[in-house]
Amino acid sequence: MEAIKKKMQMLKLDKENAIDRAEQAETDKKAAEDKCKQLEEELIGLQKKLKGTEDELDKYSEALKDAQEKLELSEKKATDRQQNERTH
Repeated sequence: MEAIKKKMQMLKLDKENAIDRAEQAETDKKAAEDKCKQLEEELIGLQKKLKGTEDELDKYSEALKDAQEKLELSEKKATDRQQNERTH
């Protein structure tokens, strides 16, 4: 009879330990989910910032291209003018 009581006590203790571990696992899971949500929100913010930066880069690249084309045209006109002055 004593062995059965001891076995019952051991099983009860095992059950309590298992419940404690399950509760801790739930707490850890909740913390991980919260962290995941926080990181997802941070990622969305960074993606928006990246999109804005890419749009800005496109705008400045286009402006640079236009400026280079104008510079080339001005240089060509200056060269043509110099050649015309030499021939006249």
